[in-house]
Amino acid sequence: MKVIVLGTNHAGTVAVRTLKRLNPNWEIVTYDKSDVISFLGCGIALWVKGDCKDPKGLFYASSELLAEEGIIVKAQHEWINIDKTKKEVTIKNLQTGEEFIDKYDKLIVSTGTWPVIPPILGIDLPGVQICKNYAHAQSIHDANLNPKIKNITVVGAGYIGVELAEAFTAYGKKVTLIDVSDRIMPNYFDEKLTKLMEDRMVRDGVSMALNQKVVEFKGKDKVDVVVTDKGEIKTDYVVFSVGVKPQTEALKGKVDLDNHGAIITNDYCQTSDKDIYAIGDCSTVFNVATKKTAPIQLATTAVRTGIVAAINISSNNTLKAPGFTGANGISVFGFNMAAAGISETYAKSVGIEVESIEFTDNDRPEFMEKYKQVWIKLIWEKKSRRIVGAQVASENNHTEVMYMFALAIQKEMVIDEIPLIDIFFLPHFNKPYNFITLAGLEVLGLNFFKK
Repeated sequence: MKVIVLGTNHAGTVAVRTLKRLNPNWEIVTYDKSDVISFLGCGIALWVKGDCKDPKGLFYASSELLAEEGIIVKAQHEWINIDKTKKEVTIKNLQTGEEFIDKYDKLIVSTGTWPVIPPILGIDLPGVQICKNYAHAQSIHDANLNPKIKNITVVGAGYIGVELAEAFTAYGKKVTLIDVSDRIMPNYFDEKLTKLMEDRMVRDGVSMALNQKVVEFKGKDKVDVVVTDKGEIKTDYVVFSVGVKPQTEALKGKVDLDNHGAIITNDYCQTSDKDIYAIGDCSTVFNVATKKTAPIQLATTAVRTGIVAAINISSNNTLKAPGFTGANGISVFGFNMAAAGISETYAKSVGIEVESIEFTDNDRPEFMEKYKQVWIKLIWEKKSRRIVGAQVASENNHTEVMYMFALAIQKEMVIDEIPLIDIFFLPHFNKPYNFITLAGLEVLGLNFFKK
C-alpha cells in the first residue's frame, strides 16, 4: 500500500506519522512546497514578542525526524495535477523545475490555507507583510527589532492581529489596529467579552481603528500611509491579516468543494472520491454546535483530522469523527479568554434560536487574600436546551474550563445539567459553587447566593 500526502504542516505531519506507526510496511510519501515543514504558526506572535527565544522550537517535526521513522519527505515539491482515474499526482521539483508523476493507492490532501490578499491599491508595496509561514514570521520579527520602525499598523483584528498588536506594543512600537468590524475577534466572542479585551488594549497604548475599511496603501519605496474610508494613518510597517482561503484551486473538478473552496468530507475525512481524503484547514468538518459541515481552521482540528484520516485509511473507515466545536483561546495584554462552539452573535446571524447567560463571579473564596473576577457566557439552543457555545475571560487563567465545555457540546449536554457536574472544590482553586455551577443555577432560578 502506498499513501501520498500533499502538505506537511499540522494535519499532514500527524497523518504521515500515524499511518507509519499503524502500518510500518506501507510506503508513506509526503510533498510540501515549502523548504521547511511542521511550522507552528500559532507561535509567531510569541517569537515576535520574545516569549519564544529560539524559533527552532516552533517546528514540532522535521524532514530528518520523519525520515528516521521511515517516511519519505519531499520538501520544495509542489503538486500541480491529480489524475484520480489513474491515481496519479503530477509533482514539480521547485529547485530543479523537473516535473514527474507519482502513483498512489490512497491520497490525503492537506494543502491548508493562504492569506486573503484583496486587490487593494498599493498592497504589493514593500513593508506590507502577510502572516502565515516561517519566512513571513522572520520579516515580522525583524521589523519589531528594527529601531527605525516606530509606527506599525495591523490590519485585521482576529487572533493573529490582536496577538501581534501585543507583541509590537511590548517593544514600544506605536500600534494601530484596523478592522472592518466594530469590535475585535467577532468570530469567537460576543461583545461584552471583547470589550473587556479592547479596554486593556487601549490602556496599553493600542490605537483602535475599528469599523474602518482599508482602501489604499501609499508610499514610494515602501509603505508610509494606510488610507481607510475614514482617514489616513501614517505607518512604517504593515501586517495584513484579514483572513484565509483554502488552497484548493487546482482541485476543482477533482473532488467536491463548498462555496468557499473548502474540500467537502464525510465523517471519515473522505472526499467524494473514495481513495482521496482531505484534512486540516483546506477541508470541512462536522460542527456539532451548528449541526452543519464547514471548515474549522484551527490547529487542534487539523491534527485530529490527521489522526481520523490515517486510521480510516488503515482500517477501511472504522473511525467516525465525533464532530468538532472550534474550541480556541487567547492570552494577551494580561488577559485570558477562551471559547467553544458558537457565539450568540453568530447563532442569530444564521437563524439558530438560542438563549444565553452572562455571569460574573470571583474565582476563589473572598476569605482568600487573592482572587480575581471571572466572566463566563453560556449559550444554548432554545428548543433542545443543548449547549452550543461557551466563553470565559479572566486575568487569572481559567481557559481550561473550555476543555469541559467542548466535551459538553460534543456530547450534546443540556444547560440544565450544568449545576450537577461533579467539579471538585479547593479554596486554592475555586469556590464550593464556582462560576460554572452558579451560572447553571442562575439559569434555573436557583442561585441562592445571589444578593
